[in-house]
Amino acid sequence: MPILKTVIAIAVIPAVATGYVAVMGTTGACSTCASIVSMVTGSECADPGTAAASIPIAEPASSSTTVAQGMFTVPLVDLEGNETTLAEYAGRPMLIEVWATWCGPCKKVRSILKEHHRELADIATVVGVSVDKGGAAAVTRYLEKSPSPGVIEFMVTPQFRAAIAPLDTQNTIPKLLYVRPDGQVSNLSYGANSPKFMMAMLKNLATRSPSPNSNPAG
Repeated sequence: MPILKTVIAIAVIPAVATGYVAVMGTTGACSTCASIVSMVTGSECADPGTAAASIPIAEPASSSTTVAQGMFTVPLVDLEGNETTLAEYAGRPMLIEVWATWCGPCKKVRSILKEHHRELADIATVVGVSVDKGGAAAVTRYLEKSPSPGVIEFMVTPQFRAAIAPLDTQNTIPKLLYVRPDGQVSNLSYGANSPKFMMAMLKNLATRSPSPNSNPAG
């Protein structure tokens, strides 16, 4: 009987440990577990603070002049703790990465952004919006070790979450938002996009004429 109990314990304990890591990692409750899950599966990381919704994507808004609206008016917080907006970048396409320092797939996106930052800068403004629960200090420490040239960094706000909720159908990160020069989100995708796709999307947004009959949102 003692031998049987030992065999059962050997079989059960790894299964329990694996289950714990899987549950805590996929819910985002444990950042270390999340990193393990993302590295093993290669999948997106759960973002527990983002509400999912199934609402159709709004049509782009009309904008005959460079006026800050849509995503350009949504409050964000910079890494110094100051509340601000993206209004000064209105008038050109924008790529927004919603990410976290503990997220494995986010690091893949970051590597693409770093490798192609010069080409991206020629056609768009690139922004990072972190959902790290550790706040700006955690992001700052991460960027000191792994800088992201060309990316303007901010922390997420409830207003930002609310602004993307109508398009956000998955509770995962990284999310990539492709924003028109008039501030409207043209596309929201999950995971890492290829550099070719990024460039094509942003170039298209730079040249595409907005619909004259649509209404601004956000």
